[in-house]
This record gives sequence, structure tokens and C-alpha cells, in this order.
Amino acid sequence: MPGNNPDFSAAARWLAARTPRERKQRGQWVTPYWVCEAVIDRLAADLPAQPTIVDPACGDGRWLIAAARRLPGARLVGYDIDPAAIDAATRTLAAAGVTARLICADSLGERVQEVADAVVGNPPFVRPQHLPRDEAAALWRRFSVATDKSDLYACFVERALQWAPRVALVLGHTFLSLVSSGALRRRILASGLDGVFTLPQSTFDAAVETVVLLCGPDDRREAGQITASGGVEVHGTLHVGAEAWSTDGPLPQLPGSLLGSIASVHMGIVCGDYPRYVHHERRYPEDRPTCRGRDVRPWRIIDTDLFVRYLPRDMLRRKPYVAPKHAGLFDVPEKVVLAGTTGRRLVAAVDTHRRFPMDSCYVLHPRADADPWGILGLLLSREVAAWYGTRFGAPRVKGVEVAQIPIPDPPWTSIAAAARAEDEVGLSTVVREAYARTAGR
Repeated sequence: MPGNNPDFSAAARWLAARTPRERKQRGQWVTPYWVCEAVIDRLAADLPAQPTIVDPACGDGRWLIAAARRLPGARLVGYDIDPAAIDAATRTLAAAGVTARLICADSLGERVQEVADAVVGNPPFVRPQHLPRDEAAALWRRFSVATDKSDLYACFVERALQWAPRVALVLGHTFLSLVSSGALRRRILASGLDGVFTLPQSTFDAAVETVVLLCGPDDRREAGQITASGGVEVHGTLHVGAEAWSTDGPLPQLPGSLLGSIASVHMGIVCGDYPRYVHHERRYPEDRPTCRGRDVRPWRIIDTDLFVRYLPRDMLRRKPYVAPKHAGLFDVPEKVVLAGTTGRRLVAAVDTHRRFPMDSCYVLHPRADADPWGILGLLLSREVAAWYGTRFGAPRVKGVEVAQIPIPDPPWTSIAAAARAEDEVGLSTVVREAYARTAGR
């Protein structure tokens, strides 16, 4: 009966047979049924009678059940590359009394074609480095939105827009702002953007913020949220900027040149074998003090007596894909070290102990005339936190994003002094004045 949750026991058995690692590699995270119902209900008013609806990564088929209950007579099609998922969907749909055409195939395949009124679902979130190299290369050639480090779900969006005029898909919140999602945002705008609706943080059992993207020819550009009770609330208009989109109004702006013009941003050492190279207490002549992202706090780095045996040639010989970097990046009197996992507010400190940070950190190597303490003050300021956090809210920091931070004109003497004193209140004042001076030049 409509209003009753379907029997998802087949799905539970399917997922229980997968290890957490397998689920992560496949991007298999089922959507709470109330989300499916809310999204289909929102979409229904824009669809014709007895529409054709396709789920390109159907899992256990719950999106198709929600569509069948809300839109009687709909023609339903579900794809999934996992035979176990198709088996679970077959059982789940049968128990719910729903008929659909289920296809065990990759919906991103070169010869796979559908004509539909709407494409719905929750495509897999998979980073390109987790795909087989030849498979990733083929997808990146086939889909125009697949650029550099974009997520696999970008390909599903492009495929959905090829199949149907209306699309409703769950995506990562970071697609709104990531540089690597720029091509995806442009493709969506070309097809029509009906809205972006945030989901509660507890929606999925994973450390990721999610949204529902609605595409359609009406191009309504609504912004809102889907509540835990299944309601859809419209708060206003989605802010669509050249560099990012926002559901919370216009993005804060800062004047100035780019941080990348006065400092290079490098990931720390990628050694490829932590047990072999990283250890506590000094043991070998090649040992250098190191730190990890979790050791970096605002203003200071916690000393954990950790060392890395810095043997770049040995690292490269054993695993050619590693990146030991050049010692000159690290062996300097002062440099800024940035934690690689921070979220909406950057966490950084000035290192004065010539540490060789690991790959959970970034190192900012200032130009000869740039003061690392001034850079630190900017990174930890409220002004940069507001600018950065509204654009790049992903847990993992990316060097290309840090390099885009606007910086005020020098001199930064007062900013550096406030940073050295760890004076947060004074820092905010002098940073605000520096940006105001730059805007009025």
C-alpha cells in the first residue's frame, strides 16, 4: 500500500555480502526511502501521464518503487552493473508488486541508449583513482564532464541529460564548488537547472554532505532543503556564479591577487609504504622529523616524535607512483603547513623545525619576499574562512583551491605580527583593513 515502506530485506542481504571496502569502491550506498518518495513527489507534477522513468544505478530498486506508487502506469527501467543488486531489485520489486525492466549492464556503456521522461536515482560516488585505469581512461574520453579529478557521478549526470529532459539525482554537495566539477555545472546549465536541495547530514552513513539536483527545461533555479520528515522546502533562488553555486545566497567576495602568485602549494611526501619509512624516534641517518595532518592545529604543530626515513630514490624504485618531492621544499627555516583534512575552515601553522610533512598535509612554500607568518594569518582569518568555506566545503583540501584564495596587497606586517601573537581578535581587524585597503586602491 502507498505510504508503507517496502520490504528491503533482499537489499539488506545484498549489502551484508559486501565488505565496507567493496561498498566504498563500488559506491554502493542505498538512499533512505523517504528521500526517494520526497524527490519523486516533487518531480511528479512536471511529468506526463504514464511517464518513462529510468534509474541508471538502481541498486535494490527503491527509486522505481517510489515512482510506481506515486505515478501509476509509469514505465520503469533500472540498470545496475552488479548482478547481486539486480537480484535484490528483482526480489524487492516483486514483493512490492511493481513491474519494471531490470538490466544488468553498465548504463555508462558506449552503446547503451534510453529515451525517457525522467532519470532518477543515487549514482555511485567513486573517485577516479579507485577505478581501474583503463576503465577510467575510457570514461574520461567518452564524457565531456569527466575532467581531471571529477567524481564518477558526473558521468551519470551527463548520461541522464542525454536520455531525458528531467533529471533528479543525489550528488555530493561539493559539486557546487569544486574546480573539477566546473564542466559538470556548465553542462547542467546548458540543459536547464530546476533546483538544488540539501539533504540532512545524517541521511547517509558516510562522511559526505549531499544534495538533490533537479534538472529541467523550466530552469527554475530553486534552492532549498529536503527535511528528515520528507518535506521539500524552497528557501529562495540558487546563486549561480562563474566559480561556484550556493544554496545560501551570494558567495562572499574578497579583492586581491591569488595566493598562488606568491606561494607554491605542494602535497607532503607520498611514500607508498608507511610501515617501511615512518616511525617514532630517530633510527637512521636519513630520518627527518615529520608530521601528519592530524598533528596540525591552528597556530602550531603537535610534536609526536615522528620521523620519516627520507630515501626518495628507494621510494620511487619500490613504487613508481609515489611522490617523495624535493628536500628543498621542506628543509627551510620557516614554511606554512596546512592540514589536508579540514572542512570549511582551514587549519594551518608555521613550521620552524624543518619537518618533512606527510601526504595528509600541504606545504606552502613562500616566495623569497613573502612572509610565511603573513600567509598563516590570512589562512586562519575569519575573512578567508568565510570565502573558502562557502566554496570548498569538502573534508579534503585541494592545493588548486588553496592557490585561488584572494590575498590583499602588501604590506602584511600587522597580519604577521597578529599571527605570531596568536591574536585572533586583532588578526580579524588587520586582515579586514588589508582587504578594504586593497578594494579601494
